[in-house]
Amino acid sequence: MKNSILTLVILLCSLTVIIGCGGKNEIKEIRALVTSVDLSNDSIKSMTASLDGDSLIFTMKDVRLNNGMMIKGDSVIINYIDGRNDSLRALVVTILPQVYQLKKEIAANDTLVTSIDEPAKADSSSIE
Repeated sequence: MKNSILTLVILLCSLTVIIGCGGKNEIKEIRALVTSVDLSNDSIKSMTASLDGDSLIFTMKDVRLNNGMMIKGDSVIINYIDGRNDSLRALVVTILPQVYQLKKEIAANDTLVTSIDEPAKADSSSIE
């Protein structure tokens, strides 16, 4: 009798350990381009990012944002886990800053005028 109870306790403990450890999600990381952000009032509901032609939709519940808020066209690094029903759950989103170039020009009245080139038009040879 004591052996069967001991065997049952060991079996239940090992089953609990196997079930508890088997359901862990692995954290994954990707670099992607933001194609859309779904906002509701003042919170972010979801984000769609493009990676190698594939669109990935991330739920943004309890997400941590690094370097500000992302907008369409931003490059981001996303740490995520697999969610429920084929969705992805973002944990940390790091926004990579866009590089802008300053253009310096002398106006007709000898004043220095600076303007910003768009990131797509920026050229590293224009930096002085």
